[in-house]
Amino acid sequence: MALILSRDDPGSVRAALSLSLAAIAAEDTAVIFFTQTGVRFLQQGEQDAALAEMRSMAQEEGVRLIACSDSLLELGLQPDKLISGVELAGALSFYRLARQVAVSLYI
Repeated sequence: MALILSRDDPGSVRAALSLSLAAIAAEDTAVIFFTQTGVRFLQQGEQDAALAEMRSMAQEEGVRLIACSDSLLELGLQPDKLISGVELAGALSFYRLARQVAVSLYI
């Protein structure tokens, strides 16, 4: 499963994490591509405790978290300020990855 998360609101983040954990439980792969304002969720610092725990669980279970490099630049965010384990990629790299999975969703 490949998810595109374009917003940093808690409901959208929760939905993306829940769906990715469901994919992992079904023994599938899961990738979340954080783009536009969604990349803000990947910043170090204060986060909703429940979402931070859910994110940690997703990472431990093998969900790949990818930050859009173009969105980071656009928002003035530094890659070294992202939480541990986040990958960086552009839209083309994510597109190539998404072509390899059975399910792609935009949130």
